[in-house]
Parts: sequence; structure tokens; C-alpha cells
Amino acid sequence: MPYISFIIQYVLRKSDEEMATFRLEGIELHISGHTDVYEPSDDTFMLLDALGDARGRALEIGTGSGIVAIWLAKRGLDVVATDINPHALVLARANARRNGVALEAVGTDMFDGIRGLFDTIVFNPPYLPTAAEDITDDRWFDASVNGGPDGQMFTRRFLAGLKERLSANGAAYIVSSSLSGFPKKLPGGLVGRVVAEKKLEFEILGVHRIARP
Repeated sequence: MPYISFIIQYVLRKSDEEMATFRLEGIELHISGHTDVYEPSDDTFMLLDALGDARGRALEIGTGSGIVAIWLAKRGLDVVATDINPHALVLARANARRNGVALEAVGTDMFDGIRGLFDTIVFNPPYLPTAAEDITDDRWFDASVNGGPDGQMFTRRFLAGLKERLSANGAAYIVSSSLSGFPKKLPGGLVGRVVAEKKLEFEILGVHRIARP
């Protein structure tokens, strides 16, 4: 599926919110934004393009606006969406209602408190290498981009807990950036391959599909 298949139809700005309508594979989404929540961007759209085979019970970690989780729910998946940002949880729930889907939005960190197995697990992690002097006083901005000194801090945490929550025939999808790279060896005998790439001016984004052998 080409990256450009996900297009913005229109954007209406109102105070600090953004209301946008997106269309992907015939599914229309109406998504509003919030100044303290990561807004859909190149990595979001590329990730959505890579999820054509998503099925079953789904978990999205770091849902943000909820756009990915809502699209999965629109396709009939049973979705749990998590975030550590309370503004994101409020926004994702509101966007789910706006789009007429049921969405379980949970405030938690990574897999903490999550029970059961999932057929589809999705994560667009903070992946920018961030030194101590780069940290700002904007807590939620930092939480959405700060990947630690090498940019892989949250990627490693995700991979470490993934196998315990992934069903036997399930698959996980995680975004990476050439600015931080991606672990060469996956824990727990999991195997992965790149299923999507997008070249930007200063980096190459990728989506890795990870499953059991």
C-alpha cells in the first residue's frame, strides 16, 4: 500500500485544537488535537499504511490522539489503547466517540497492568536520541519524543515485554528511525523484518513487523 494512500481531506483549526478528516482504505476518521498530545505525523501515517494485515484483539501503546487505535476499531478489531499522558487518554476517548467506535483507553506505562494476549500490538515510540541538555520544561512534549541517550530506551523496554503479551500467531508493529537505529537482536527468540520505510529530509523512518518464528 503506498504511503500517499493516507491523505488529509481537510483541516479546520479552532483555538488550540485541530479537527482533521482522514481517509484510509475507504475508512474516514475525524480527529481533533490537543496542544499537549502528539499529533498525527509522517510516522503515524506510515504506521497506518503498514497495518493492513492487523487482526483480532489489538493493543496500541502510546495512543496519543487515538487515530491508529480508532482506525483498527473501525476495521472491526477489539482494541485496548494506552498512554501515560492523561490529556491523550481524554482526547483518544473523545475521538473514539466522535468516530462511533468503542475504545478501551487505559492510563499506564508500557505493558504495566495489561492482561491477556493480543494478536496485534502497535507502538510508535519516542525514538529521538536525547541528551540531558535537550530535555525541556514541556513534560508531555518530552514524553512523546525523548528516546533516551541513544533513542532506543523505550524500544528496548517494549521488546523486553512483548513476547509475554503476543499471541501465538500474533504480530507487533513498531516504528524506528535511522537517527536511533533498531536493536539487531530481538529478545525471546522473536524475529522481525522491515515492512515499510519513508525517507524524510534528515532521517529514514521504518516499521518493523515482529512475530514468533
